Amino acid sequence: MQKVIILLSTLLIISITIINAAQQQDIVNDNSQITFQNYLKLYPEKKYNTIEEFQQREALFEKSRANVIKQNDLYRAGKSTWWAKINTFSDWKDSEFQKIKMKNYRPEPITETTKMFTIEDHLLGKNPSEKSWMDVQTPVKNQGACGSCWTFATTECVESHLAIAEGITTNSSKPMEILAPQTLVNCVKNPNECGGTGGCEGATEEIAFNYTRDHGLALEKDLPYTAKDEPCKEYKSAVTSDGYVKLKRNSAIDLETALATQGPVAITVAANWGNYGGGIFSGGCKMPVVWKSDVCNLDHAVLAVGYTQDYWLVRNSWGPGWGEAGYIRLTRKNDDKTFRDDDPASGVDCKPYPKHDYPMGESGCLYDSSYPVNVRRST
Repeated sequence: MQKVIILLSTLLIISITIINAAQQQDIVNDNSQITFQNYLKLYPEKKYNTIEEFQQREALFEKSRANVIKQNDLYRAGKSTWWAKINTFSDWKDSEFQKIKMKNYRPEPITETTKMFTIEDHLLGKNPSEKSWMDVQTPVKNQGACGSCWTFATTECVESHLAIAEGITTNSSKPMEILAPQTLVNCVKNPNECGGTGGCEGATEEIAFNYTRDHGLALEKDLPYTAKDEPCKEYKSAVTSDGYVKLKRNSAIDLETALATQGPVAITVAANWGNYGGGIFSGGCKMPVVWKSDVCNLDHAVLAVGYTQDYWLVRNSWGPGWGEAGYIRLTRKNDDKTFRDDDPASGVDCKPYPKHDYPMGESGCLYDSSYPVNVRRST
């Protein structure tokens, strides 16, 4: 009985319901049956200005629906570990979807202020078989049509580390602080154009962590998110830090150890997950590269919040209606796989552009990882 109680508690902490096979089948079937008319009822905020736009969006929806059906047929046949679903992106153009991700991602160069995390720093191999930081997560947010993923990955990582430092969880009487991504959208300078040109055009978590160290972050209630670039104005800093720790590139054991011993970690991925509905995702990158969609262009910042031996548990910033209540599970079967970023100029690097980069892990999730140091309230 005690083991059963412990198991149930663990599942509650993870907070993503592990749905049984029959329920999964229902989800797959429901998504396959959605029509465009039903879709518009699910998303009443979608408005089209002309008949031509309506027809164009309907065609985009039908294409997305066909892809969902194809993926779910694979899932039902036992040939895939994840299923797809219709969501808010199902009537989007590829160019629109790309705009919410970073334009030219590149990890911030290592400087004298960068604290490095190495295998020698911890007793690797003694990590628990699984770890979840779901009990220090604020509600899932939605970045909207703004390429500000880097600001959400950063602020949510800082939120979690503040809660850990203060011993606060989602079950505490004292609520967790919700920080303002708009702080970073408005105020972070990005002169080297790493990850984009700043704001809704993208930047990196490392730049954002350094900004947090130097200037602090506001609370969401004091600087609400608007999903657009606005001038940087004076604000009250609520939380600060001492910078960030950067993990060894392409090391699953370093990411696992950081998650086991420190807390959530901001990571960068190739987010080819638009229609993800649930399950353990795989296939975001492929080798050898056959089609353009097979490349592993790192273009999106997210937050790793846990792991098992089978998957990395990752928080996204596309709202709670996407994926598994806003989360995705990335397979660990590709931890030792190397993929190729075939277009660093548009997906990974700043000038001078290398010809290729080689991220490892599902969707390149092991390539660039970092977390804040000594997070605390501003004085």
